[in-house]
Amino acid sequence: MTAHRASCIMSAAAVAFRDRAGNISGATWVGLFVAVVLPCLSPFLPLIGPPADPGVHITNSVGLTAQLAVDSVALSHFIANVERGIIFKWFRSLALLLLVILWERKPLASIGLRKVSWRDLAVVVAAYLLVFTIGHTLDLVLPKHLPSNFELAVMLFPFPLRMAMVITAAVTEEIESRGYLIDRLEAITGSTSVAAILAYIVFFLEHFASWDLAHALRTTLWTTALILLYVGRRSLPACISLHFLADATALLSTSHIR
Repeated sequence: MTAHRASCIMSAAAVAFRDRAGNISGATWVGLFVAVVLPCLSPFLPLIGPPADPGVHITNSVGLTAQLAVDSVALSHFIANVERGIIFKWFRSLALLLLVILWERKPLASIGLRKVSWRDLAVVVAAYLLVFTIGHTLDLVLPKHLPSNFELAVMLFPFPLRMAMVITAAVTEEIESRGYLIDRLEAITGSTSVAAILAYIVFFLEHFASWDLAHALRTTLWTTALILLYVGRRSLPACISLHFLADATALLSTSHIR
């Protein structure tokens, strides 16, 4: 391919992108702000984002065995932030649903909210077993490490709060990061693949800001599975189910440390 031809193709793609973006309504741009900017910004908001001190610190460690020091006051502040963060996530998702219905004037099916089928559920179970098996295999091969202070603090959360975290993440993150984001980015870019890649980057940045790089990288397998599930089935309930199973495995099966 000559340089001139490649330049022409890139110019044509840029014009097509500009034309598609120009046809996107103001409501959708606001929706993208809610689905992209607010999730990435929320970890830095006071009273919502994780505090500098989660209240749990490793004082001594030998291999994978560690002694912990717990600051109950700091841990209580962390719990309060998480609870406010949960409320903020539900507020954003409700705002998106209302925006789709009342401002964009589109059906909720446009973000994958439709009746789930038995085939959807079968794909969810198969995807869960596949990703869980791959993840467990990698755990056996990759070097072991102690959880971060933030992860240790979450292990100390009461079970009802951890359950609320699992349900909230499964529902609200799928509404934002799969249903709304992929469909609207697809309309803007004209490409399902580009929309999926951009949606992955946004989700990665959100988890990197909320936790750390290691945690964000560990979500790659599940995030990829969720994106592929949505692109393949266009079913938000199916994605919510898989997300719930993934987070429940990580958060609810963890022993409550005392």
